[in-house]
Amino acid sequence: MTALRIVAAVGLVVAIGCRGPRVEREAARCTHVQAVRQVMGTALCEDAWTCARPPGGRFDRVGLHRLALCAETPGPVVLYLPGMHMNGELANVEARSDLRLYLAAAGMRTWGFDYRTHVVPADASSGDLDVMKHWTSDLFAGDIAWALGFVRSRDPAPIVLAGFSQGAALAYRVASQARGALGGLVILDGAAGGGRDSDHGDAAIDVGGSRLPYDVRAKLLAAVIADPRGPSPVAGFPSAGAALTELLYSAPSFGGNGGLSAARDGVTDVQVVARLLRTYDRWWPRAALDADAPSRPGQTLPVLAFASTNMGPTWVERVRASAQAYGGPNATVRELGGYGHVDVLVARRAPQDVFEPVRAWIASRSPS
Repeated sequence: MTALRIVAAVGLVVAIGCRGPRVEREAARCTHVQAVRQVMGTALCEDAWTCARPPGGRFDRVGLHRLALCAETPGPVVLYLPGMHMNGELANVEARSDLRLYLAAAGMRTWGFDYRTHVVPADASSGDLDVMKHWTSDLFAGDIAWALGFVRSRDPAPIVLAGFSQGAALAYRVASQARGALGGLVILDGAAGGGRDSDHGDAAIDVGGSRLPYDVRAKLLAAVIADPRGPSPVAGFPSAGAALTELLYSAPSFGGNGGLSAARDGVTDVQVVARLLRTYDRWWPRAALDADAPSRPGQTLPVLAFASTNMGPTWVERVRASAQAYGGPNATVRELGGYGHVDVLVARRAPQDVFEPVRAWIASRSPS
């Protein structure tokens, strides 16, 4: 894989690269960079925009990443919404470890989204983080709705909205208001609504925790990426790889038993999952974990959903119920036996179990 090669500079304004809906054209000032990368022997052109959003504060910015064949094709268009603490940058640069690269190499035009959280520095002060008290899921859904207009202005075709985890919940929220503007939903281990209490605690949730504080987390991920067999910065484990796989496998907020990842059982390469985790943004707004589920759309949409089984049958049923609520009886739900939550994105068999079914499903619903 050749390294990313920059071919255009930062600094273009919305009048050139940021052609969103007219009503927000003046508000959404953007910077734009372009690059080329080789994937599976194919040249992919990559564009990235960072755009200001109302009310125009220091952290009121979102990002968009476009990947497509440099030889432009009229392929299907996919906008990917990452999960909590995640962003639209590529963590792994091989198609077998990233859905967007896989789809782009197959001729689809893929977009990834950066939430406002991506521009908040890891060392932000508590005063800086107070702005997140106002970052609700409805605010994020508004950013995504604006992004859909941006994408449509560049790639005028029906857009498939794909979301992982919290990104899937946001995809459902946007779909409830899109009124037929979407070509379908691809749900990667997520469900509509939240049901989590967001009325207590600090404004921002730290990706680090009591089991693995942020600085220790960073050291462990760096050690695994360098050499999983090397020494662990976390005491009590024979190696860095063993520490990370065990901590992921036993994560209590995902029910333990491989609910977060079954890398310990070989489902996912520990270095691949470490590279993914290293790209996470530190802060996530507690206010975005709204308890109220969005209203269902007036008409059903094509829905393809994937559910990891390691979080248990209740979770699988929740994924299924959400897919059927939005897609009706024709919604397709695939259970991924032995998968943990993040394994849906980076498992060794993700190309066969997730990526190719997504490609085939989208292609079957797109004009030739």
